[in-house]
Amino acid sequence: MRRDLKQKKLACMTSKKPRPFADIAERLKWHREKVVKLTQADYAEAIGAKRSALSLWEAGTQRLSLDGALSIRKKYDVSLDFLYVGNDGALPMTLRNAWRDRP
Repeated sequence: MRRDLKQKKLACMTSKKPRPFADIAERLKWHREKVVKLTQADYAEAIGAKRSALSLWEAGTQRLSLDGALSIRKKYDVSLDFLYVGNDGALPMTLRNAWRDRP
């Protein structure tokens, strides 16, 4: 019984966590790293969020909050359509081209 418990615990630790918001996470991380070139701590401070919340958003395990998205929109002119849905047509031309040209 004890061995079974250890195996279950190990399986939980080694299994990948689900990333239901991976698409949002990809766009958010791309914007932070490639466009504004800030650390998580600096980006979080700039948008008025906690670094731990930003980390969860970028990991794709928690959905980007509306308050966080609105702060990003206000600070960096990134549309909510792009952040949540991936509609790059709503971005300014320079950001749209950068998004489309990414590897």
